[in-house]
Amino acid sequence: MTDTPNRVKFPQGRTAFLLIHGIGEQNPFETLDYFAQNFVKYFDEQNVNIQLEHLIARRRLSSGSFWTESFIRLSPSDTEQDWFIDIHEYYWAPDTENQISAPEVLRWAEQTLDGTIKFYSRKDNQHLVDDLLRRRDSQNMFKFRLRSLTIFLRIFNFFYPILRLLIWVILLLLGPFFKGSFLGSAWQLSKVLITPPLVNFVGDIAIYTKTNPKSPYQKIRQRVLAESLALLKGILKDKQADYQQVILAGHSLGSCIAYDTLNLLCIEASLTKDQSKIMFVNKLQGLITFGSPLDKIAFFFREATQENQYIRQRILEHLKSFRVKPPIKPEIKTEFVKQSKYFSNSPVVCRLNQVRWVNYYHLKDPISGNLDYYDNLDNVELKYDASWGEQGHLGYWTDVKFYEHIANNFLSKVPDCK
Repeated sequence: MTDTPNRVKFPQGRTAFLLIHGIGEQNPFETLDYFAQNFVKYFDEQNVNIQLEHLIARRRLSSGSFWTESFIRLSPSDTEQDWFIDIHEYYWAPDTENQISAPEVLRWAEQTLDGTIKFYSRKDNQHLVDDLLRRRDSQNMFKFRLRSLTIFLRIFNFFYPILRLLIWVILLLLGPFFKGSFLGSAWQLSKVLITPPLVNFVGDIAIYTKTNPKSPYQKIRQRVLAESLALLKGILKDKQADYQQVILAGHSLGSCIAYDTLNLLCIEASLTKDQSKIMFVNKLQGLITFGSPLDKIAFFFREATQENQYIRQRILEHLKSFRVKPPIKPEIKTEFVKQSKYFSNSPVVCRLNQVRWVNYYHLKDPISGNLDYYDNLDNVELKYDASWGEQGHLGYWTDVKFYEHIANNFLSKVPDCK
């Protein structure tokens, strides 16, 4: 980052961002609005005059039917400059909103906490603990971020039935003083009134981690991923825009959707024998995750299988293998390692080595953190002013340094995708 405008570098080509929003109550085009507006502010500060356009494109759903996508284009006001940035959005909020109970959220948090403790207790991960505790500003947050969240959910879960019953009785007593039919919605309204936003936020994550085929949440997850992959492929293959680079960006749970979408893309590429048919994946140049719970979800998945289920474990690892660190060092002689020798090769061959992954986190964000479970990525700590909780989790969208870092690392040159 530099404050000298003439040293600012931008691509002389065509870039697309695909944004995937996170947890919470989202509305269509909100993520797109935040991202585009703050990029405009950043460009204005650098004395780069740009213009905004609302464009539409014909896209195909995973089912094969068509729909019309709206997106935003940022381009230079100076027509002699030849570059533009398109900002696309994948909107999935209605699929998970208000679909899980508070006790289920608590069970997810406790399982995740248990998996996190076991992960950092392993001898081969001691260096990760040392690195985090060496930094004074992150020491307390590292020790207590997830634990505090779990304690909060335990307390809330204990008082939840009592509070909800109390609020319900109050609403029933007040019902006659309101016009219209009020009594029928009193029970549902009591849930809305006493459930903190943080519980709803974590609830979306808990839904997404339900991979049991018997769970009703599994269909939700599959639908979300299928449409995410369909939109990403549509953008990569867009002949009219003919992008030179596409960057996938996910906030909060959206980062997990982005990551899993890349895993699906790796699987599809592995199934394709004709390499010329998958050349479009080379346009995918970046992955941006911010406010990401990827480590926490990874811990949850690790606890879903027993150590002696080495066949099942290896299958799950192959299907979610993008940039994942080896779970156990080869020199550690365990029965599990001896048995797993039968799976020396994976059928999923990742062809996304060109993707640069940058993860942004904040110490006041209880959802995010330094991603230690994955390899070949850059972890960047942001330091905007925020209180612990919702402010820490949503502050990325308006932090100028966030957009500066993206511009300097992803918009400085046009990649060669041939």
